[in-house]
Amino acid sequence: MKSFEDPIVAVVIGSNRGIGLAFVQQLLISPMVDTVYAGCRNLGSARDLDDAVKTYGTRVVPIAVDVTSSESIEDLRNRLEFDGAQPNLVINCAGLLHDRELQPEKRLEDVTPDGLRRYFDCNSIGPVLLMKAVKHVIPSQQRVVIANLSARVGSLSDNKLGGWYGYRASKAAQNMFTRNIAIELGRRNKKLVCIGLHPGTVDTDLSRPFQRSVPSQLLCSADTSAKRLLGVIDRLSPEESGGFYAYDGSRIPW
Repeated sequence: MKSFEDPIVAVVIGSNRGIGLAFVQQLLISPMVDTVYAGCRNLGSARDLDDAVKTYGTRVVPIAVDVTSSESIEDLRNRLEFDGAQPNLVINCAGLLHDRELQPEKRLEDVTPDGLRRYFDCNSIGPVLLMKAVKHVIPSQQRVVIANLSARVGSLSDNKLGGWYGYRASKAAQNMFTRNIAIELGRRNKKLVCIGLHPGTVDTDLSRPFQRSVPSQLLCSADTSAKRLLGVIDRLSPEESGGFYAYDGSRIPW
């Protein structure tokens, strides 16, 4: 993370498993990183974060954050303010594709109001409210990177297959929010980079039911994905803020 001028104070949301946990682990390895605020919905089940605390001590701060709860997001802001923390790296990995009650829609007949609300609450509304909260604590005179984990399927111009109505639309909305935030916050801080990131197909719970058609060479581990994306984060300049980038650094059209 050589592009940062100062020791890194990071906030990683969705950090109890998958890519989010891998980001936390990779950041803590770096001597450039001072503190990682590791947010997740349920601290009681975040055993890997407990292990990180045992290894890294106060350099990692687990904190309960549910992006579908405005009160929870406000609690994060209050904690950062109380600690006097000014994060210069914010990575949001929280996202919803499926769970026991929800599956990506294959046809219009599968679309439901409740399903759409759940997709937008987690993938679109949550991230923009998170940025609204951290806006008040990020530095205004040094390099700051804000990264939202998105997905290529959220690109309008890249959609050739259809389906997955709620997930695609909520990620497209997230991408628009990311660009808006880049423009607004970039007026205050000329060193700010705000981007969407596509991690590729990663071997996590989110993608596991849909990996059958993915060639093995295109499937990567969470650790590999986090390393690649941190490399992209390190290379991007403020002139590239507001864009949507893949794990290899290539720009994805909206």
